Amino acid sequence: MAQAANPWRAGGALALFLLSASIMNGTVFPLFDAVFMFARDISVTVAAIAYVALGLAAWRAPHLLAGRLVVTGSALAVAVGVAATAGGVALASAPLLVAGSSLAAAGRSGIMVSVGLALTRLEARPAALAIGGAFAFQLIVSPLTGALSAAVGLALFAALPLAALALVAPPAVSSFEFARGHASPSDLSITRPASFVALFSLLFACLFFFQLAFGFALRFEEVAGSPRASIVPAIPVVLVTGYVALTHRPFPADFSVQLSALAIIAGFLCAVRPLLFAPAADVALLNAGHGLFNLTAQIALVAVAARNPVGAVTVLAWGSGVQSLGSLAGAGAGMIGNAAAAADATWGSFIPAVLLLVFAGWVIIGLKRFSFAELIAGVEPVEVAPAAAPEDLFDDRCAQVAERFALTPREAEVFAMLARGRDRAYIEEALVVSRNTVKAHVKHVYAKLGIHSHQELIDLVEG
Repeated sequence: MAQAANPWRAGGALALFLLSASIMNGTVFPLFDAVFMFARDISVTVAAIAYVALGLAAWRAPHLLAGRLVVTGSALAVAVGVAATAGGVALASAPLLVAGSSLAAAGRSGIMVSVGLALTRLEARPAALAIGGAFAFQLIVSPLTGALSAAVGLALFAALPLAALALVAPPAVSSFEFARGHASPSDLSITRPASFVALFSLLFACLFFFQLAFGFALRFEEVAGSPRASIVPAIPVVLVTGYVALTHRPFPADFSVQLSALAIIAGFLCAVRPLLFAPAADVALLNAGHGLFNLTAQIALVAVAARNPVGAVTVLAWGSGVQSLGSLAGAGAGMIGNAAAAADATWGSFIPAVLLLVFAGWVIIGLKRFSFAELIAGVEPVEVAPAAAPEDLFDDRCAQVAERFALTPREAEVFAMLARGRDRAYIEEALVVSRNTVKAHVKHVYAKLGIHSHQELIDLVEG
């Protein structure tokens, strides 16, 4: 992967994209209500589908993802989509509004993944600081976006993501092409399970549940279709980013998640029983918790993707898709809470109370043995077979290991191919067996050798 990324360009691209998201929520989406209020939910659903589709394509058929095609297509989708959205608002045309906002949402998905891919080209510390600076900038400036006029808001909604893409296009195209030139992660994960994060792992479940709070805060007791804004959410992000910058220590991922969970629980609690001296404390706390968690999640996704560039597109796209689905669920709960509060103030506290219970249960039970730091460290880079050993010596060593651990002749064949870095498709074709048969052989080999990763298998051969 020759094309590197500049931390200022990558961080600046993320800041521009995040700011466009704030403009979308605070200025653009409220314009939809006078035409067709559900257009915003449809567009977010399309964004989630686009992310998930991109993630699945990268997982099963990365050869379909030509870098220039994805980047160019995303830019065109945003430009045409926002123009159609503006037309839908001006003409009060619901079909044009839905089509335009949905097309723009799909294009934005490709741009966000492209920005994430550029960030994976940075070392861990510069990447964390670039991401932290981008989120701090967004949260500080976000309260000002509500004052933008409709015309300015729509113009920036189009221009900012396109500017972000222009900053990261070369490394993004290079990353797409790198993944495209390798076997699919779904195949590689059979022989190298420790190198890939499962699509339904605790990482992605965590993204969904925390994003519920953000979606809820967007719609609960919104004012004229706009979420309540505050500078408070910027405080923890600025403090944590400043801590990393000044102390030169690694980003405290697990502590940040714990702190964000505490803020979100407090926010839901305030929504259940509003504080008289701080009537907006619920949304401020929810957004503060979400902002800190979103920062942590983005750093984690980029770190995981950086450790295994072959699966980078899948991790970034799938993670963003899961977050979009969580935001949709939370927004739906917020709308239900608004309707309930309008009918009866007591019932208005029921929805946040349920979400408080669900979220607290997830934190206590679901995250009991989960660690972001351990997850990142546990992702094993895809390794190639040792090339320094002569052919005959390598074959002898494989035979010795097979004999030592009493592998069957067929298991010994599979073991030798794994040691040479062969993927599932190669083993299937060489042995003329099915995918499930290969998977069973690999499982038996790992069990007999007492190992859990492909790197441990290579260590046995080299040792």
